[in-house]
Amino acid sequence: MRYSILAIVLAGSIGLFADTEDQVRRSIPVNSSKRVVLYADWGAIRVQPGVTSSAEVEVSFRGNPRSRAEFDRMLRDFSLDVSQVGSDIRVSGRFKDGWKQAPLWGSFWGWFNHAPCRENRCLAYEWLRQVEYRVSLPRELSVDLSTSGGSIAVGDLMGEVAARTSGGALSFGRIGGPVNGNTSGGSISLAGSRGKAVLHTSGGGITVEDAAEVEASTSGGSVQVNRATGRVSAHTSGGSITIRETTGAVDASTSGGSVSAFLSAQPNESCRLSTSGGSINVELARNLRVDVDASTSGGSVSSDFPVPTSGDGHNLRAAINGGGPLLHLRTSGGGIRIQKR
Repeated sequence: MRYSILAIVLAGSIGLFADTEDQVRRSIPVNSSKRVVLYADWGAIRVQPGVTSSAEVEVSFRGNPRSRAEFDRMLRDFSLDVSQVGSDIRVSGRFKDGWKQAPLWGSFWGWFNHAPCRENRCLAYEWLRQVEYRVSLPRELSVDLSTSGGSIAVGDLMGEVAARTSGGALSFGRIGGPVNGNTSGGSISLAGSRGKAVLHTSGGGITVEDAAEVEASTSGGSVQVNRATGRVSAHTSGGSITIRETTGAVDASTSGGSVSAFLSAQPNESCRLSTSGGSINVELARNLRVDVDASTSGGSVSSDFPVPTSGDGHNLRAAINGGGPLLHLRTSGGGIRIQKR
């Protein structure tokens, strides 16, 4: 009798943890459409350029249900609507009845049961481990993407890109137009943008390889811009800022790290770099003309350019190469160095 009971328990466990996967697919001709607008109430989103003139949408589900019937019940509850409205292709993925009111301790209940939760409502299918939207579309289209929980990745597209998620990383390839990305809990990476890149995260770092103009902010990570052909605005409360090369003005501030920037072309407006908890290092092309106003209470100020120095070494106000737009440098926790390149 003991072995029979054990066999029943093992059989139930195998059924409970059996990995199950299935997909829902839709397709629509692009025709005169200019943009794909996608809303997912939960799940990751992956967008890649395709080889046809249609927008192809596949939603993949993976989990460990107790039975195939339970998995099929989840699929019947899921609705994937694809339609054309004006110049937009609208895609909406929702669970119609799956979101249930959580107990008063809802977020902990969701965490304990591994269930996705939002706005004090949790998905009844706590065994559902992954929902992923895979979208294939013509390269020239723009996209507007949003999900309440999951990462978003966009490949090389020629149009504009907007992406919002409440919990996941954002990853963008080389984009032909402006990029607007916002996440409440993940890192952001951008390979390239010919338009302005506006990026914000409340819980991760930001990395930009190449962009026309950058506006980046994070509350919990570092910011790195490797190349920009225009203005760079970078702000963080908990990390360092590195701008490897820009031909535009710089506005950078952090409360918890160092700031470094290389200005490779003459700025036409003021540049401001500040930190409360680190050093500042600025590299200037040899022929740049700026008026320096540098001050530190936690180190010294040094310059490769021939400029007069103050007696205490903590402040520097001078014209470099005859002067120009203001270069404003402030730190409370480190030194300031101005280098010639």
